[in-house]
Amino acid sequence: MVQRSGLGRGLEALLANSGSAATHPLKPILAAVPQTEVDDAAQSNNSGEAAMTSELGTVLSTRLADNATGLAIIYEVLDSLVAEHGLTDAAVVVDCAALGRQVFRAGRKPLHGPGAESLLDKQPGVYLEPPLPKGLVDTALIANLCTVALQMDALRHDAWHDELTGLLMRRSFDSLLESSVARANRRQMTLTLVVIDVDNLKEINDSQGHQAGDAALRALSARFQTVLRIGDNAARIGGDEFALILPDTDPDNVPMLLERVGAANVGNRSCPAFSYGVAQCPIDADSMDDLFTIADARLYEAKEARRSRSKVNSS
Repeated sequence: MVQRSGLGRGLEALLANSGSAATHPLKPILAAVPQTEVDDAAQSNNSGEAAMTSELGTVLSTRLADNATGLAIIYEVLDSLVAEHGLTDAAVVVDCAALGRQVFRAGRKPLHGPGAESLLDKQPGVYLEPPLPKGLVDTALIANLCTVALQMDALRHDAWHDELTGLLMRRSFDSLLESSVARANRRQMTLTLVVIDVDNLKEINDSQGHQAGDAALRALSARFQTVLRIGDNAARIGGDEFALILPDTDPDNVPMLLERVGAANVGNRSCPAFSYGVAQCPIDADSMDDLFTIADARLYEAKEARRSRSKVNSS
């Protein structure tokens, strides 16, 4: 997958702490099968291969239930196969509706080199080099669990991101801001919060229709994704309201940054006008709520100043 600046990096930070914050979607399902039944099934089967498969399935299921990211699980599985069986390579081809066709190799190897490019034309499944004796490893089980792991990543991404813009939504923004403020205080670092409001979105909706209003929101969001640095995060926190979390950023540099956002050549729609307010942690506030309150108040002041200028210019 291609990494784009300004988009989705907050998700990684959220997932890294999600083990204690939320129950994984598979937890209730997996908990419905007692471990004793799994152990009994393995013990009652005289085949060592079947016992190995049962153990592998249990390990993978446990990792899914423990909120490990899908990508981490897939690479753990492939690397374990290589280590346990002395393989030179292991790969899995996954095809799911949410993400399309994906190919992964042990050790995060690239998909080029002798024999590797042929994986792009393979059917979904697990491919080992050299191949193992039939029945030693249940490759169908591994492929299915890897598909589930990847789908969990897609579901978690959708749960934390706004459908219209692709940015973080309010719930994920609040969680990320809280952890970012705590990190800034703990490490004695600075953190700048910017709260942004699109000007005249109601007028756009009323005069041009809601599709035009949605297009304006997407146009601004696309510019955030293009201009922001790796480590910065953008969120849509309301109908026409956005927020930026900017670590190690001097507030004096924010106007120049937002000028670049407005001037960025992205898509075929111009960037809508917007107002903003800025607050810095820990100089302005050292708590999430106070930081947001200050930035929001400064946003309101900026919007009032813009309205005053508009009245003067129109008179």
